Amino acid sequence: MLIRIVLILLSLSSMYGLGLRIEKKELGSWSKFIPILVFAFFWNFGILPVLVFFSGKLLGVSELAFAAIFLCAASPGGASGGLFVLRAKGNPALGGMLIALLNGANTILTPLIFSIYQGGSGFNFDLFLKLFLIGTFLQGLPLLLGLLSKYFSPKFSDPIAPWVERFSSFCLVLSILLLIFQYGEYALSLGWIVWTCAAIAVGFSLLPGIFLFNSTKEVRASLSMVSGIRSLSLALLLAELHIKQSETLLTVLMYGTVMYLLSAIAAKFWNGKKKIQI
Repeated sequence: MLIRIVLILLSLSSMYGLGLRIEKKELGSWSKFIPILVFAFFWNFGILPVLVFFSGKLLGVSELAFAAIFLCAASPGGASGGLFVLRAKGNPALGGMLIALLNGANTILTPLIFSIYQGGSGFNFDLFLKLFLIGTFLQGLPLLLGLLSKYFSPKFSDPIAPWVERFSSFCLVLSILLLIFQYGEYALSLGWIVWTCAAIAVGFSLLPGIFLFNSTKEVRASLSMVSGIRSLSLALLLAELHIKQSETLLTVLMYGTVMYLLSAIAAKFWNGKKKIQI
C-alpha cells in the first residue's frame, strides 16, 4: 500500500514539475516535434514490444515472469518520465507532449497488445474508461496545473519549481528503497534470467534517442527518458486483472527497480554529454 502512495505522489509531482518548466515559446513550436512524436509512437507500441518478445523467448524466461516483462514493455507513458526529462536536461515541452501522447494511447493500445499476446479478443470499454480517468487525474491535470501556474503566476511558480523537483526525487528514491526492502528477497528468487531479460527490455526502451543523429541533445534526451520510463501502475493493474499471480506482480515491481536504476544512469549520461548534434 505504501509503495502505491509513493508512486502516486511521484506521478503527481513529476507532471506538475514538468509543467512548471515548460516555456511558452517551446509550446508555440510544437509542430516541429511531430516527426519525433510519430517515431516515439511506433517505437513504444510496435518496435519495443516485438524486440522484448523475441528477447524473452530467446532467453527462455518463465511464462508468468515474461508476461510481466512484456506487459511493462507495452505500457509506455509513465508520469515519472517527467522527472527524468528534467534530470537529463531534456526539453520539457517535448517531454510533456511525449508523455501525453503515450499515456493517452496506452489506455487503448496496451490492453489491446496484451490481449493479442494472450490470444484474447481485444478492446474493453470499461477498462478503457478506468485507465482514462487514472491517466487524467494522475498525469493530465497535474501537467495542466503546472502550465497554468507557470503562465498566470510565474512569481509563485518559478521559486517552487526546484522544490517540486526535489520532492519528486525524494519520492523516486523512496520508491526504489521500498521496492528493494519490501520485495528484494523475493525478487532475487526469480533468478538471473528474469533479471537479465528485464535489464535488456529497459535497455531497449532507452535506445530511441540514440538514433536521432541530427537532433539536439535536449530532443534526444527527452525521447530516450520518456521511452525508458514505463507506466508501472498500468502494468500492475493489467497484471492484477488478467493474471493474478504473485510471480507476475512481483516481476512488474522488480522491473520497476531495474528501470529506475538504469534510467538514472541514462539521465546522467545525457546530462553530461556535451557534443550530441551531428
